[in-house]
Amino acid sequence: MTISAIELKRIVLEAVSEDYESFESVVRKLLRMNDAIDEGCDAESIERSLLCSVENRLVGAYLIHADPPYATAVSADLDTVRRYWFFITDEGKEYLSRTA
Repeated sequence: MTISAIELKRIVLEAVSEDYESFESVVRKLLRMNDAIDEGCDAESIERSLLCSVENRLVGAYLIHADPPYATAVSADLDTVRRYWFFITDEGKEYLSRTA
């Protein structure tokens, strides 16, 4: 089964909906779902989906710190996306509720 971009967007949003998640953590979560997602879900497609979701303000990209402020919002691009942590925005939560 090949996953569509819309389905991938939804599961990426779900993966970052409970806490800040690193890029590696998101990839691991989604690849563990391999029984449900056979094709179209690799690190590069997840990367593209995350970047698209950041661009559309469904997900925020952050640098995480041990001291206040604990999270600093940043802009992510192809060169930096794998360094950051991600968390769903209010717009992303609304999108998820509409697609549920």
